[in-house]
Amino acid sequence: MVGLLQNPRLRGFSLASLDLPTSLAIAVGVVVASLGVITGLWPYLIFLAVLIPLGLTVVKRPQTGILIFAALIPFDGLHYVVPIPVWAEGWKEAFVLGLVIATFLCPSDARGARGRRVPGWVPAVAALFAIAVVTVPMVGMGTALVGLRISYFNILIAVVVWRCPLNRDDRDQLINIFIGVAIISSIYGIYQQFVGHAQLAAWGYPYNEVIRFANGWRLRSFSTFNQPFPFAFYLMLTVLIALPRAIADPKRLRNRIFLFSLPLIGVAIVFAYVRGAWLGLGIGLLYLAFHRYKILVAFIPLAFAALLFMPGGSSFTSAALQSNSLNVRTTSWADRGGAVWSNPIGDGIGTTGAAAAKVATTAAPTALGVNTFQADNAYLKVGLEIGVAGLWLFVSLLVSAFLTGRYVEKRVEEEDKHFAAGWSAQVLGIMGACFVASYFEMIPMDALFWLMLAVVSTMSPRMRGVSESELAPVVRAGPTNEVEKVSEESYGPASEWQRATP
Repeated sequence: MVGLLQNPRLRGFSLASLDLPTSLAIAVGVVVASLGVITGLWPYLIFLAVLIPLGLTVVKRPQTGILIFAALIPFDGLHYVVPIPVWAEGWKEAFVLGLVIATFLCPSDARGARGRRVPGWVPAVAALFAIAVVTVPMVGMGTALVGLRISYFNILIAVVVWRCPLNRDDRDQLINIFIGVAIISSIYGIYQQFVGHAQLAAWGYPYNEVIRFANGWRLRSFSTFNQPFPFAFYLMLTVLIALPRAIADPKRLRNRIFLFSLPLIGVAIVFAYVRGAWLGLGIGLLYLAFHRYKILVAFIPLAFAALLFMPGGSSFTSAALQSNSLNVRTTSWADRGGAVWSNPIGDGIGTTGAAAAKVATTAAPTALGVNTFQADNAYLKVGLEIGVAGLWLFVSLLVSAFLTGRYVEKRVEEEDKHFAAGWSAQVLGIMGACFVASYFEMIPMDALFWLMLAVVSTMSPRMRGVSESELAPVVRAGPTNEVEKVSEESYGPASEWQRATP
């Protein structure tokens, strides 16, 4: 919100400054909303009242839709307490498909550049998807479609960002969104500790699915998410992405707010009791400390001191350091790990994890429980489903994502280096967390991974090229052979290339 108010494009805003299509869209939205209240069909008409202006805005500039999507998806878990129509439950997929369509309808100056270098991670993703498709006959079309949707649908977000890259202002707004959502969700997550599980259940949150407990019946905060796990990993993402920018420019108000909110975010991530997020955050912070931000090294002794002085025997310590779940997981991994090598082609896409549970629940909706294997290990899940080749490609994808961040960091301006460094730290954290969590099955972490990967990939000069709107020659009066330099802020995503003007 702070960043939004500081945006110079909003200063002096008035309704008279709106163009005709936008004004008509707002007018139609107001009329439709009023009719909805009068006729009693408000759920449908309110939906249209929001959809029409939103659709026109996104078609005009899909980058705005990307930011809106990033701001909304962390609140998807509120559907348990805020009733929504059944037909609106698939809003995330519909939104992404709408963004894809918008990239073909938007003006040329909103699209990316021609002749850009394809990122190095694209072949790994294409090969992963191809192997998954090959396994479709092994599991049947129904199971395969569920597995493909859960594992690969959100790659379309990367396609959207690649076609319509975010500029520097957009990336700054994205960090604003991460910080704002992290603060709001942290407050709500801590509030859940005071409210208690009984009240949360009375509000509509289901036990075992959303309401979960750590050892000693310690409630695991889940905030606005559908489980504690994505809540903790989202806070991990925010810290690793926003902290480099805050350290580099501590005088900016947005960064000051973030730095002062770190204790709040830290308490929230602790009360989620997701040790995979703690592990990933620790790995990412260590990378930042020894890679670029030496000031973080001073906090390493403080972290170890905090661990040493944790009260022994308390329910909090028991919940934070419980070994029972880890022992169960390692036993399960040992039992199932051999299957990856004994069946190197895998069992087929959608046979484990969230996809298998979804298929089983659909087949027997009245069953009290479903007996499906939950790997709680992204590497094991991929190996079991699409075999050794798929596992190798998955690891290659993560390594390539990390190297993309390093590559971009060396080739962009100082302000963007911090964004790329934060991404590299996040990828290392994800690689560590994948040993103890099925990271890419979590909403919204899977979607945000592809979003961030594409954003970083489009920052490098070699991946920007020349935008379609810039292909027309620039005409100046008088004979001159000057070389004009175009900046990103004035000409969109394709920046800092030189062209000879006649």
